[in-house]
Amino acid sequence: MKIVNINVHKHDMKLKAPWAIAGRVTESVQNIFVEIQSNQDIKGRGAGAPAPDVTGENFTAAYNNLQSMAEKMIGWDIGNETHVFERLQSDLKHFPAVRAAIDMALFDLLAKSEKTSLVGRLGQVHQSFPTSITIGVASLEQTVKDAKNHLQQGFQILKLKIGENVNEDIDKVFALSELNSGSPLIRVDANQGYSIADLEKFYDQTSHLGLELIEQPLPRDQIKEMLYFPEELRAICVADESLHSPADAIRLTDKIMPFGVFNIKLMKAGGIYPALKIAKIAENEGIKLMWGCMDESKISIAAALHAALASSATEYLDLDGHFDLKWDLISGGYICDNGVMTTNNKPGLGVYDET
Repeated sequence: MKIVNINVHKHDMKLKAPWAIAGRVTESVQNIFVEIQSNQDIKGRGAGAPAPDVTGENFTAAYNNLQSMAEKMIGWDIGNETHVFERLQSDLKHFPAVRAAIDMALFDLLAKSEKTSLVGRLGQVHQSFPTSITIGVASLEQTVKDAKNHLQQGFQILKLKIGENVNEDIDKVFALSELNSGSPLIRVDANQGYSIADLEKFYDQTSHLGLELIEQPLPRDQIKEMLYFPEELRAICVADESLHSPADAIRLTDKIMPFGVFNIKLMKAGGIYPALKIAKIAENEGIKLMWGCMDESKISIAAALHAALASSATEYLDLDGHFDLKWDLISGGYICDNGVMTTNNKPGLGVYDET
């Protein structure tokens, strides 16, 4: 099966409301879209979200490299999958979100050619998982208001962005733990905003509340510093910014275990192909997996879900990025019922044009 055409375009996608995490506020996100057509008249779709502070990509440079790569790929025979995906890795080494967009379009195309869903092609291990829903950095009053709204919508796992003021963070966690709407599970994400002293104080004062996960508390390069903390804390700490590639996964499991959970994001990893390599490393080392995202099109959210359901190491989903968008070009991809996500059993990624 050969590639005969590739269409590339970009869109500035507005958020429903400004979004704050430790260190920045976002009002819109730029996504790139790829459509690959084969000589069998089958099309595969992918999407990427380049971001300097997450993927290390300048959007304009990423888009220009995607266009150049699209021209180069015309005529490629995608029958040798390993060769194709490894070539993407070498040709787009510094553009993981671009690789991710092409990667998922190829996987979508390959699964459609076999008339099966992508997770069916990969080997389905799980049927569904609940996803967390994220609350950005806000006042205590707004945090509680947002939490109640999410619980009313059926979500039962709240992920709270923290990392700017540890005392305020502690107050917010206590407030959320006192909500009596279904006793929600609480995860927190510091986005590298804590010092060792901050994390020590936060954990000492909140550990009895049964927090499910603490995501990337310290700066990404402070791996050895994580070993300062007891194993019971590290077991619920999640590597996010510290984990981009299979090489990072190996580094984080080589004689030391600074994190008990890996957060795989397709945009950081460079697509499904390298993400599944990370997943296999985690599985072999007894590391649990969370599959995360940024504010992304349904295409890439669906791709992450298909990959997550194909890994035995998957324990958590944080695939709520599409809920922040005012609009998308795409529908389908997955079903979310009361916060529980599953695929729609359509061929490939199961996505189609918004009508």
